[in-house]
Amino acid sequence: MTFKAQEVKAIIRLTLPILATQLAQIGMGTIDTIMSGYVSTRDLAGVAIGTAIWTPIWMLLAGILVALSPMTAQMNAARQRDAMPRLLAAAIYLGLVAGALAGIIVAAIAYSLPSIIEDTATAIIARDYLYFIALGMPPSGIYLAYRFYAEAVNHAVFPMRIMLVALLLNIPLNYIFVYGALGMPEMGGPGCGVGSLLVILFLMVANAWDTRQRRITKEFPLWEHVRHPNMEYVKDLFRIGMPIGIAIFFEVSLFTVIALLITDLGPTVVAGHQVALNISSLTFMIPLSAGMALTVRVGHHLGSKDIIAARTTAWLGVKLNFGLALFNATIIVLGASYIAGLYSPDPLVVAVASSLMIYAAIFQISDAAQIAAAGALRGYRDTVAVMIITFVAYWLIGLTSGYWLAYGESTQLGAKGFWMGLVIGLSCAAIALCWRLYLISQRPEVISTEEKALNN
Repeated sequence: MTFKAQEVKAIIRLTLPILATQLAQIGMGTIDTIMSGYVSTRDLAGVAIGTAIWTPIWMLLAGILVALSPMTAQMNAARQRDAMPRLLAAAIYLGLVAGALAGIIVAAIAYSLPSIIEDTATAIIARDYLYFIALGMPPSGIYLAYRFYAEAVNHAVFPMRIMLVALLLNIPLNYIFVYGALGMPEMGGPGCGVGSLLVILFLMVANAWDTRQRRITKEFPLWEHVRHPNMEYVKDLFRIGMPIGIAIFFEVSLFTVIALLITDLGPTVVAGHQVALNISSLTFMIPLSAGMALTVRVGHHLGSKDIIAARTTAWLGVKLNFGLALFNATIIVLGASYIAGLYSPDPLVVAVASSLMIYAAIFQISDAAQIAAAGALRGYRDTVAVMIITFVAYWLIGLTSGYWLAYGESTQLGAKGFWMGLVIGLSCAAIALCWRLYLISQRPEVISTEEKALNN
């Protein structure tokens, strides 16, 4: 078997469990939405508002900690096994501190909601829901550290299994607290927050136990090093991870802003937009997971001081993601009306969603290419450039052009204009990131730079 064939196999083998983990995580959000909706429309709205607030903050936290993936992969390949537990301990410390700050931010926003949202009853539901989510942010940081560590040492199957158990656990927990089973009070929407808090505590404990039982931290005094962390590792994680988190925040918040701007176009357009966005978000999980796997593989080859293998793997990942995106786009185009009909019986909503899904199919291709290039660059620890390119492409180009196409005097394309803007912005990001990847992967000094970082 050739190196390329072996590497494609390795990327796919790592991508599949990461994908399952991501989909299970999305599934828990879907369960919260459905179960709160059966209580009342107001509870559904409260949970939806709360989710829109905490998700970007949680993604920022996850982005910071994903820096652990390339750093661990490089150490593992370089056989610096003694340093790996210390790096994990530093990530746990960072996750705990950053998670606590994230929790404070979420709680502060939650506290202010009744004075911001006109519907006080809905605001109170969102507030109480977010209070429980805020309590779950510090254990989320610890869980993410354990998860990314496991994925970096090619043990992604175990976090996947734990996440699937958590998904199944989320249903009875929500039932107990949302509807008041087993003698518990009926909490409605805020009960989803209690269920989420207990699930994240389970994820933290289960992943910690699994890491200790299965991998190299078994005889290592991990918590002693969490209490007294290697601050150089903490600084490196923050330096590499913060730009990743900000870049992810830019992307997530962009879609939130567009959703708010589209509200003026009426409920039918809003509903059609949400259907198209939901479908594209689900299909995007495949190239996103492949991009995360690519970060690990590129980091692994750099740790082995094999520049050629790192470069080859990076571009294999881009090509693989491009092929996956073409497949997804074909499915979306051919099945647009049928897929949209699964979400709504309203023919007007289906018509709007179907028309927007054509653009969704187009930007899937650009999005897949840019997320693969970004994943490879993270493997090279080149995260600041990704952040800058993301901001310029998404916000300065994508959002600006989308708004002009939607509401400009000579255009007036409505929702289609915003989706055209997304296509333009993501295409610019794909071109810029692929060019950046080409420049970085050609640098012969990358090995010495990485070696110096590993030895700190």
